[in-house]
Amino acid sequence: MDEETLTAYHESGHAVVAYALGGTIEGMQLGGEADDWLPERYGECRIQWGKVDRDLAWHYKREILAILAGPVAEMVYRDEPRHPAVFGPWKYDWDQAWQAAALIWADEKQRTRGLENLILELRQKIRMDPVWAAIAALADELVAHESLDEERVEEVLSFWFR
Repeated sequence: MDEETLTAYHESGHAVVAYALGGTIEGMQLGGEADDWLPERYGECRIQWGKVDRDLAWHYKREILAILAGPVAEMVYRDEPRHPAVFGPWKYDWDQAWQAAALIWADEKQRTRGLENLILELRQKIRMDPVWAAIAALADELVAHESLDEERVEEVLSFWFR
C-alpha cells in the first residue's frame, strides 16, 4: 500500500462523511505544508459546515464524525483496526475529535467511550456498499489529480448521494 493511496482514502473518508452529514467540501488535496496552526500533513480536506445548528450536540457530533471518518476509512482500507489515539499518523485527528468531544462529554472516561462508540458506528456505515463506493471513487479522483476543487468533489459525490 502506498502512502498516496492511503492518504487519498483517509481524506475521502473525511469528505464523504461530512458531505453525507450536510457539509460542503470546499476542496481536497494530497500533500500539505506546515502552517501556523496545523502540522505538516499528508493531505487536506476543507469542510464548510455553514451556520451552527441550534442543536449544538448534533453540530459537534457531525463534526466529530467527519474528523474520525478519515482514520476509519483508512482502517477499513488497510483492514487493520488501530486506535487513532495511539497510531501516529492519526493522532492529530484524534486530538481534534477529543477537543470537540469535550463540549459534549466533559468526563474523560465518557469522552473516550463516546469517541470509541462513534468509531464503531463509522466502521459499520463506511463498510456499506454505497458509502464505500463513494469513498473509493473520490479517492481515485484524488490520486489521479492530486487536488480537487469544490465543484469536482460535488460532481463525484452527488452521484452517490442523490
